[in-house]
Amino acid sequence: MSSVICHSCSFVNQPNSLYCFRCGVPLTLIVCVNCRTQIPAYVSACPSCGYPVQRQRLSSHVPSMPMGNSYTDPSMRPRGGLADVFLLYTLLTKKRMPIYRASPAVYERLSPQTLARAGHYLTLTLIIFFIGVATASIILEQQGFAAMIPVSIVAALMPAVGFLGWMRLNDRLEPEPIWLVALAWGWGVFSLLPAVIVNDLLIPPLGWGGLAGFTEEPIKMLGVYLIATNPRLRSEFNDHLDGLLYGSAAGLGFAFSENILYVARNLQTNPMIVLLRVLAMSMHMFTTGLIGYWMGYLRVHGMTVSLPAVLPALAFAAFTHMLWNTIGQLPGDALLAVFFIWSPILVYYLSKIAREALVDEYFWGYGHGYAPKEGH
Repeated sequence: MSSVICHSCSFVNQPNSLYCFRCGVPLTLIVCVNCRTQIPAYVSACPSCGYPVQRQRLSSHVPSMPMGNSYTDPSMRPRGGLADVFLLYTLLTKKRMPIYRASPAVYERLSPQTLARAGHYLTLTLIIFFIGVATASIILEQQGFAAMIPVSIVAALMPAVGFLGWMRLNDRLEPEPIWLVALAWGWGVFSLLPAVIVNDLLIPPLGWGGLAGFTEEPIKMLGVYLIATNPRLRSEFNDHLDGLLYGSAAGLGFAFSENILYVARNLQTNPMIVLLRVLAMSMHMFTTGLIGYWMGYLRVHGMTVSLPAVLPALAFAAFTHMLWNTIGQLPGDALLAVFFIWSPILVYYLSKIAREALVDEYFWGYGHGYAPKEGH
């Protein structure tokens, strides 16, 4: 059998495909009920007579669908406690079968009232963003690095935007609202303020930078957790790919504000600091992204996102962060060698779970026009 080439994006699909795997466009022909002309299935109106093409949405069947627990491999369902840490490791490192059906949570969408308040959330985002940047700027000014603030902001912002853009490209079947992704990013930037306060209290007495993994990860996670549990916003936090995006945004926001400090302090004496901090940025994206992924994974299985349920992912992320910071105390050349190997591995694993989550969304009908849509 020959492959089917998508007329919309030119992607080569497997034989007998009904929909394009890349863009979700139907690959078949249908008959217009008005003039009986054969027309492409992707059009919204008949080209011959203009009659609208009616499609039944899967969301109309959602209320009759049981929770996702009934449809997934029992070994892949969260069970709580230490077992979920090993499950998370398995999800990261092992290839898994798609989740063919999920809980009705994956078809929820934001209410019109929440969408009408998008401007308010953007205003909140700007406020907390500037608080985070101001925190870094005040610290640098007190330490005598005020002249380095502009260049350090640019050097920290560019890779963060690049990473976030890449992660958002993975979320192409049901893109998240930009204002909500920006809110998660803004929280990450703001997180520098409480992180600096807590770290200054706890780390100097112990002299162990690895402790930051156990102080910063809960702070970064909090913003993502509030989005996933807020009655107004959680309807947009549909699944694990959404959670991965929001978590990555929060982690990158924190890395951006933290890198302003590191770059400004070290750029004149060590230009390699920019590259080193880009590698560290991938770690922050991985750890908080993984926590968000787990929150979405709970939603897919019809489970409540609660602090006890999220603790396994938080512990995994905090340990990874701790290990990264502890290795960060190695001499310069050895440090770069380790990070040059480790950073691409973390990015690879993020890409892996993002691809698998995208396949899940495809089987839920997201690529076929069944994704929850609202004005973004």
